[in-house]
Amino acid sequence: MTVLLATCAAMPGLTRDDRYLLHALEERGVAAEPAVWEDPHRDWAAADLVLIRSTWDYSYRRDQFLAWAEGVAEETSLWNPAPLVRWNTHKRYLCDLAEREVPTVPTALLPAGSEARLDALLGELGWEDAVLKAAVAQTGRYAMRTTLADVARGQAHLDRLLPHEDMLIQPYLDAVEQSGEVSLVYVDGEFTHAVRKRAASGQFMVHDDYGGSERATRPTPGELRVAEQALAAVTGRTLYGRVDLVAGPDGAPLVMELELVEPELFFRYSQAAVEHLADAVEREVARAVIR
Repeated sequence: MTVLLATCAAMPGLTRDDRYLLHALEERGVAAEPAVWEDPHRDWAAADLVLIRSTWDYSYRRDQFLAWAEGVAEETSLWNPAPLVRWNTHKRYLCDLAEREVPTVPTALLPAGSEARLDALLGELGWEDAVLKAAVAQTGRYAMRTTLADVARGQAHLDRLLPHEDMLIQPYLDAVEQSGEVSLVYVDGEFTHAVRKRAASGQFMVHDDYGGSERATRPTPGELRVAEQALAAVTGRTLYGRVDLVAGPDGAPLVMELELVEPELFFRYSQAAVEHLADAVEREVARAVIR
């Protein structure tokens, strides 16, 4: 059995968290190793399975990344599958989830090349406080909080980016600062563990790159229900996924992100999740070899 764990050039040895999975596979006798997704000399067809992990640099070249994923899928078993990679690497999927009646943070998509008057848009949407972000993004790429009181700054942000990028606008939710986000991790369709992420003081992004913190937590029945509703709305099977939730104005959980391509899975908080994914990979490799 040969498994490649796809990563990026900035992390050729994987993240510290993903190395838990690498070691678990090695202990099972699986020949597993990291592989930089854009390495032109890598023979992806020689692997029985390619698992996308820390490919954390595709947002500036999504087309290249999609071509890579679809090419690998033609040669071997790719997880998660290429159609999901295409769907989930553009945040219009949030609009799709809302249309499928999944409780989701309200999201408006502004297509690249369009024009938008931010003051009129905020008035139309009824939001005085909002967040602008790129539709293809990782780690808060091009995210900015904007308000009607400071609309000129937000308009300048849009004017700079919208000619080139699909952009999103969402309402700013106070819960991001007050209670943070809850990330629920699923492996092969089953919930394994969760963490609560909090933004640093004065920040609205919970990523540790911006000083955010995290701790293990136990999700509420309502959070589990919404997370499972989101995954049920996905077409096709997943080996792994993460659902990020935030409390809406009424306190009910809303999907902030559904991460099915390269999410951090917080393995450091659950060795059981590591073993569960290693088991799932072994089973999928066996199926691929039979095929």
